[in-house]
Amino acid sequence: MAKRKLNRRQQWRIQKIQQERLDRARKKLRKLSDSLDHLDNTHYHGLVISHFGATLDVEKRDNENNSSGEIIRCALRQNIESIVCGDNVVWQKIKDLPPGEQIQGVVTALEPRKNVLARPDFTGQMKPVAANIDQILIVTSPIPELNESLIDRYLVAAELSDINAVLVLNKIDILTDDQQEQLSQRIEIYHNIGYPIIHTSAKARNGLDSLYQQLNNKSSVFVGQSGVGKSSLINALLPEARIKEGEVSDATNKGTHTTSVSRLYHLDNTQVQNAIIIDSPGVREFGLWDIDKNEVIHGFRELEEYAQSCRFRDCKHINEPGCNILQALEEGKISRQRYESYHRIMDSFG
Repeated sequence: MAKRKLNRRQQWRIQKIQQERLDRARKKLRKLSDSLDHLDNTHYHGLVISHFGATLDVEKRDNENNSSGEIIRCALRQNIESIVCGDNVVWQKIKDLPPGEQIQGVVTALEPRKNVLARPDFTGQMKPVAANIDQILIVTSPIPELNESLIDRYLVAAELSDINAVLVLNKIDILTDDQQEQLSQRIEIYHNIGYPIIHTSAKARNGLDSLYQQLNNKSSVFVGQSGVGKSSLINALLPEARIKEGEVSDATNKGTHTTSVSRLYHLDNTQVQNAIIIDSPGVREFGLWDIDKNEVIHGFRELEEYAQSCRFRDCKHINEPGCNILQALEEGKISRQRYESYHRIMDSFG
């Protein structure tokens, strides 16, 4: 039986109820976390590895930021902004815990972030979804159909967040040699402007060595439309994660969302060391939020290079005389697909 689709009003109501329940749970925790009398005087460092709404799992670390392997379930001090996976925090132990109490500590401070990914919540407010990221792996596949416009939006967001981006073409095992060649030609333009491209198959375990090498000593998030195989790739790299995998609908050719809890995974074996993967339900909706229209050109690295020497400072790169981007387009130095993608994004601002 097909799932019943909820209208926007029903979706808003469900989210509102969930938020009210979360607020009640947080209120109970604040009675505990805001009492300094219940906290040990020692301050510990930690890395947030999981977020359950009202509570966090924090990996205890020493002063050199090395992991102890110990996981502490923590409440959150009321006056701290939203904490997400990848955050480095300071926490304190709770004294005189009753038997069976799962919450053992309280996060009392958030350490400075290198960067943060964010998306709007159901009220339109920006909500962090992951922090301290080294690279974004944009996963795409032939099913659902390759979507260059979506890839470009992810790339713009990554460029403006000063985070490296890598393209991962997954599910290559379902293609014939000719189909794989055609698809490779479509994404070759990204290789030509400097983005690494990795061909993989989670099912056939193809390309995993290259993926391990790319993940080595980095903190990474996987993004991409549902059904491209993000969870399958993480499970192939880290079988013990056992992340639920969605399927692509035959009717809509779209995937289903499977990730429901934010989680940070350590990847450390004979092929890769000190690698971190963050899997978050919010990351899949990471995109062009809360940016200025004038910043978009900075997200197209090859266009920005030519735009800097246009004759007019406010050049729209459409039909102005002396536009270096138009000249580069005519000479084949930039791709028409990327040029048109830039203008589609600009038009979306109204």
